[in-house]
Amino acid sequence: MNDYFVRSKNLKKSFLFILPLLVLYEIGIILYGSEVKNAADFLVKSPLEVFGKNAAFIFNSLVVVFSFCSIFYIEKKNRFNCRIFIPMFLESAVYAFLLGYVVLFLVYGYLPLTATGINSKGLVGGVILSLGAGVYEEVFFRLFILSGLCFVFVKVGKLNAFMGVCLGIILSAGIFSTMHYMGANGDSFSTYSFLFRFAAGVVLAVIFALRGLGIAIYTHAMYDIMVVLRIDC
Repeated sequence: MNDYFVRSKNLKKSFLFILPLLVLYEIGIILYGSEVKNAADFLVKSPLEVFGKNAAFIFNSLVVVFSFCSIFYIEKKNRFNCRIFIPMFLESAVYAFLLGYVVLFLVYGYLPLTATGINSKGLVGGVILSLGAGVYEEVFFRLFILSGLCFVFVKVGKLNAFMGVCLGIILSAGIFSTMHYMGANGDSFSTYSFLFRFAAGVVLAVIFALRGLGIAIYTHAMYDIMVVLRIDC
């Protein structure tokens, strides 16, 4: 069991774990157009805009290269085995259920149909947005923002590791919640939705810190899909 927790947290295994979600999202964008793009998608890919129309090709090429590098590294360290992805998927499903029904119940007292801004895109568009939110929001807010804040607090500010990580989690969760209300397509602000997103940001940040990027991404994506399916019903 300890070996599972160590191996499933590995960043290279996490990348291969999330690769199917990334591929499905990118295919969805091609088929349904940029109107179903997740906002964090633009933030993550914005540095590649210097390549103009070739930005998408450059990004997808980087994904392919990193995939092969990850497989080569894992194969070199220990024989690559996809079976670990099954318990990782099930673990993520448990966290998504807890996020969807425990945290929401504590904040709202019920599961609101307006918990995310994906209900206006229809079932297929909502699922595509859910995949994009899971992948790109976790990459941007947890891998980039949270990791960066922890580096600043612990390495630069010389705080002890526990305090630095706690501050990073709280601040990144606040940024995560606030970003949902910014821009022309931002949601209308409400105290309850802000508190839920803040609490969800804290939970996802803790999952990222303790269980790694892959499980955090699947947890986020599965929760959003749960909301889409509930809305569609």
